[in-house]
Formats: sequence, structure tokens, C-alpha cells
Amino acid sequence: MAFQQAQSLYKKNMKQAEAYKNKTTLSKDQAYSPSTAAAARTAQAQTPPAASAAPASSHAYQQNAIQTASRGDLTLLLYNGCLKFIDKADKAMGEQDMEKKNQFIVRAQDIIRELMVTLKTDTELGKNIYQLYDFIHRRLIDANISNDNEALHEARRFVQEFRDTWKETIKLDRQARFKEGDQA
Repeated sequence: MAFQQAQSLYKKNMKQAEAYKNKTTLSKDQAYSPSTAAAARTAQAQTPPAASAAPASSHAYQQNAIQTASRGDLTLLLYNGCLKFIDKADKAMGEQDMEKKNQFIVRAQDIIRELMVTLKTDTELGKNIYQLYDFIHRRLIDANISNDNEALHEARRFVQEFRDTWKETIKLDRQARFKEGDQA
């Protein structure tokens, strides 16, 4: 029964993610990958209003940085973006601004769904991570529907743990690659 529920939720999330991807368009000269598109949307949403009026070269720089980032760096951008949206939702919840709270939680949910869709679940580790992403997604929904601050904080703790672990993994990978290059 639980498997059927998870499968149903997975199919629903896949449909939502596909619809979301179809809404997002990239120019013809940009290569599409789900992580690149999500990172671009996250970076664009995080741009402060004053910066959005910056010259086109700033936007081009941002786009270039996203397009040339490694997959690991893109995933880190997604985790950071999710944390920022959760923090903004928490602040809006404290200020009783339910419209903004909803917008920020939905953005955090979008990022978690993107991580779920792009996750390879052909290993036990991938399946376990998927279940954790699903749990985070459900806690964000609970926080949004019930104005549950504890659910929001719980989701944040999990995302932060993922982010910190991912950051350390990238650091160790770079150190290993640097040592390999040094020995050649």
C-alpha cells in the first residue's frame, strides 16, 4: 500500500515537474538540462530588485556561470536556493504575510521536485535519498497548508544537512582531483 502511494506521488510529481519544465523556456543556444534550468530559475528568483535592473552583461555573466558550473555546483546552488526560499517563507510566516509565505514555500517545493526528478534511483542510496526528498516535500506542504512553523524548520534542517554533506563531498572531490594532478 505504501509503495502504491509513493508510486502515485512520484507520478504526480513527475507530471508537475514536466509541466513546470515546459513552462520554462531556454534560448536556442542554451543546452537544456533539468539542473541547469532549475539553477537558472533559482538564481533569477534570488536576484534582488535593484540587481535585476543591472546591465545585460550582469545577466549574461550569471547565465554563463550557471552554464559552466559542474553538476555538483548546480546541485549546491539548488540546495542554497531552497534554503533561502525556506528562510524567506519563515520570515513571511512570522509577518503573517500568507501570500508571500505561499510563494516562497512553493518555490522551495519546486526545487525539491527538481532534485527528485533528476535523482538516479537505480541504487539503494538513490532510493533512500528520494524518500528523504519526498519527506521534505511533504513537510513543506504541511507547513504551507497548516502554517506549521515546526514543519518548515524540520524541512530546513534536512535540506541544510543535504547541503552541508554535498558541500563537503565537492570539497573532498576537488582535493582528490588536485592531488591526482599534482602527482602527474
